[in-house]
Amino acid sequence: MRISSGINAEYGDLIRRRAEHNEGLIFSLEEISLHQSDIEKIENIDKWCRDLKILYLQSNLIDKIENVSKLKQMEYLNLALNNIAIIENLEKCESLQKLDLTVNFIVELTSIESLKVNIFLTEMYMTGNPCSKFENYREFVVGTLPQLQRLDGTDITNTERLAAIQDLPSIRKSIVSQQEDHFIQKKKEKEGTGGRWYTDIGAEVNQTATIEEIEPKSQAEQKKENDAYWNTPVEYTPETRKEIHRKLEEDKAKVEEQRKGVRTNKVPKRETVLEREGKRMNLNQAKWPFRLDDTSDINCVSLEVSLPKYLSTHNIDVDVQPTYVKIVAENRTFQLTFNTEICPDKSSCQRSQITGVLAIKMPTLDQKPVISKRKPSETAKENAKPAEPNKPVYLEFDSKLKAELDYSNIVGNDKSRGKAMGVPRKAPKEKVVSENFVDDPDVPPLL
Repeated sequence: MRISSGINAEYGDLIRRRAEHNEGLIFSLEEISLHQSDIEKIENIDKWCRDLKILYLQSNLIDKIENVSKLKQMEYLNLALNNIAIIENLEKCESLQKLDLTVNFIVELTSIESLKVNIFLTEMYMTGNPCSKFENYREFVVGTLPQLQRLDGTDITNTERLAAIQDLPSIRKSIVSQQEDHFIQKKKEKEGTGGRWYTDIGAEVNQTATIEEIEPKSQAEQKKENDAYWNTPVEYTPETRKEIHRKLEEDKAKVEEQRKGVRTNKVPKRETVLEREGKRMNLNQAKWPFRLDDTSDINCVSLEVSLPKYLSTHNIDVDVQPTYVKIVAENRTFQLTFNTEICPDKSSCQRSQITGVLAIKMPTLDQKPVISKRKPSETAKENAKPAEPNKPVYLEFDSKLKAELDYSNIVGNDKSRGKAMGVPRKAPKEKVVSENFVDDPDVPPLL
C-alpha cells in the first residue's frame, strides 16, 4: 500500500492493522512498527497515539521529521533508511532516549544542536549519512551533545567528551566549512547534467511521438528495457530512491493486471458464487466461523456469523433471498443456501457491538402450526378435584397395604423400655483356693 500525505483513511487503517497486538486500540498504543510501509510523510500519529514509547519508521520514504512533538513519552524513534536531510522538530520529545538515523541524507550536521534540550538522549546512530564522512564528525557530535553515552554503537569515554568540549568552537567552524563545500559540489553536479538529476534523464516526453511509438511493446522489448534500467548506475539520492520505488510499484501493478486477466479467462467471476448449472453454492471465502440453527424453531432459521470485531458495520452488505443469504465484507463473500424457502421481507439482522457477531433471523415462508406442550404439573392441577370447604385433606395411600403395615410398633411401649438390650452378662464365679496353696511373694499376681 502506498501512503501519501493526503490519504488519512488509508494511513489510519495501516496503524489499526499494526495495532492488532493491542486489540486494534490506537489511543493506548505504547509501541508500533510502521517499517516498510511506503510512508512519505508522518502525520496524525501524535494525535492518535499520545502514549507511544517506541516508534519504528525505518525503510520508508520520509523526507522530514514532523508531527511528533506531542509524543511526550516516546523513548525510542527509529528513522533509519529514509530520505531525511535535517534533524528537527524533536525538541518537545522530552523522554527521548534513543534515536536511530542510520543511512539517511543528513548533510547539515549542525542541525543536531536542536537536540541539546533532550537531556535524556543517551544513544544515537548516524552511520551511513554524508555528514558521517566529515572530518571531526564524532568529536563535534560528542561535544555538542554531552548527554550522549553511545554514538554509532561505540561507548563515549569521559576523556573523549572533555576533549571534544574543549575543541568544540574550532571543530564547529571546520564542520560548517565542510557542509558548504558539500552543497557547492552537489550544485555543480546538478548543473553539469543540465540542471537535472539522474532521475530526470530520459524523463522528457517527445511531443512528436507517432502512433507506432505508443503501441504496446512485446515482452522481449519490455524485458530489455527493464534490464537496461536496473543495470544503469545512478547516484544514491532521495530522488533515485523515490524513482526506484515508483518503478517497483508500476511493475507490481502490471503483474497484478496480468494475473487478473488470466484468472478471469480461466475461471469466470460468476462461478465464485454460482455453480455451472446456475444453482447457488455454499461459500465462505474468509473462513468466518458461523452457526446455523433451523431446529429450535420450525418456523424460523437463525444464522450467526463471527465477523472481525473491529470491522465497520458500514462495510458489511447482507442480502437475504428466498433460497440463500449472502454476506459481503472486505471484498470477501459468505453465502449459504437453505432447504426451505425463506421470507426476506420479515427477516431481521443485528450485530453485537461487543463481539462483532452478526445475527440474522429469517422466518420461513411456510409457517407451520406450533402445538404448545404443557408441563405435567399443569396437567395434574387441572385434573385435581376441588377440595370440599370444611373437610380435611389427607395424603392418599393404598388401602390394601393398610392391613399389612402396622405403624403402632415403630416406637416401643413402656414395658420394652426397661429391658436391657442384648444378652445379660453373668457374674464371674470365684475360684476355690486349695488348702495346700502357698502364696509366693516373688511371683507377680495374675491379671
